[in-house]
Amino acid sequence: MLSKLFQNIHIFRWSLKVVLPLILVPHLAGASTTTLNNIRYYNYPDYTRVVLDLSRPMRIREKILPGDEVTRLYFDLSPCRISETFPKEKLPEFPIESGNLKRIRLGRRNAGTLRVVFDFIQIGRYRQFYLPGPDRIVFDIYRQQTESQAPPSPAETVEGRYSLARQLGLGVHHIIIDPGHGGKDPGAMNRRLKLREKQLTLDVALKLKRLLSEKAGFEVTLTRDGDKYISLEERTAIANSRKGDIFVSIHLNAAPNRKARGVETYFLSFTTDPWATQVAAQENAVSTKSIGELKSLIEKIMQNSKLTESKALAACVQKNLAKTLQKKHDSVADLGVKKAPFYVLAGAEMPAVLVEASFLSHRDEARLLRTEAYRSRIATGLYEGILAYIHGLGKTEPGEKAHERKGPRT
Repeated sequence: MLSKLFQNIHIFRWSLKVVLPLILVPHLAGASTTTLNNIRYYNYPDYTRVVLDLSRPMRIREKILPGDEVTRLYFDLSPCRISETFPKEKLPEFPIESGNLKRIRLGRRNAGTLRVVFDFIQIGRYRQFYLPGPDRIVFDIYRQQTESQAPPSPAETVEGRYSLARQLGLGVHHIIIDPGHGGKDPGAMNRRLKLREKQLTLDVALKLKRLLSEKAGFEVTLTRDGDKYISLEERTAIANSRKGDIFVSIHLNAAPNRKARGVETYFLSFTTDPWATQVAAQENAVSTKSIGELKSLIEKIMQNSKLTESKALAACVQKNLAKTLQKKHDSVADLGVKKAPFYVLAGAEMPAVLVEASFLSHRDEARLLRTEAYRSRIATGLYEGILAYIHGLGKTEPGEKAHERKGPRT
């Protein structure tokens, strides 16, 4: 009996040696070459965001080749080929005509290497970073500034008085509000109550915009003002191009544990917290494995001076949101400020936070979210939090009134 068992184990091991290569080799062969699936771009007044969609991770090192009339920035993808689904109208080149960037060209350097070339009239500042899930390389290409541009001025008065934005006037005039999800991306759902995150976040965002613009006199931009799909890359691109001073992304939570409830606020950083990772995975719509690959990007972003301000903004928003909701609903839990790698915050050039303003998966909170009054309280809490953050910046000097200043400090 025992000898027969050993014999069977030996046969099984031999079978693995023979069968596994037959199964794995075709898979590995197919996975060894990356495909370039698309090149997308977004034009804004001050810069262009170019996104290369890839089938798998790939590092690149770009090079600059100066010329008399055209300067070229180029890089090689290897091993890489153009996907069968790549838009034919973009081959072998397509015009951009955005600022200094004129066109993008694709060509073969050799059998396994695909070369991508950006043609500029004059190359200015640019940056490049990588995002996984799906894998993509992002270039932010800024226009060459020919003359200094003054920042947008805040509203001067509200009902004949100096606006609060003017009184506080210390660098925060333009606020970007990002209603999470939209269009083909519904976000979290409560099917029993027929609630979708994308609809509720837009409603809260519109309410918040009215408070900030009509009551306090700030300039406010929504990344979407209707049921429209906007990619994660495009959201911060909008914020950067509109020269936003702070960025607040509004979301609603969901969890397998139906007892999970409360509000929490995130700023961009790397985390080992399983719950924060799970929330980020849900909002990023990627696996936790892909999130782990963000570490190098996060480390670069953590060197940005906006990290400290993002953390401060998150603390003010969280404190005031929880406080406002708990006045009427003492069961709302204050889950605190956390850090996580949210793609929607990556690339923002201003203090940026993401708010999870209650759980759609919790029975009582979902019922509250269905009401106009509760959504208005969320907007009020966010409003108070944003003002608290700005007040924290507004340290007036002795004997000086804030509204007497000539303009914002830098």
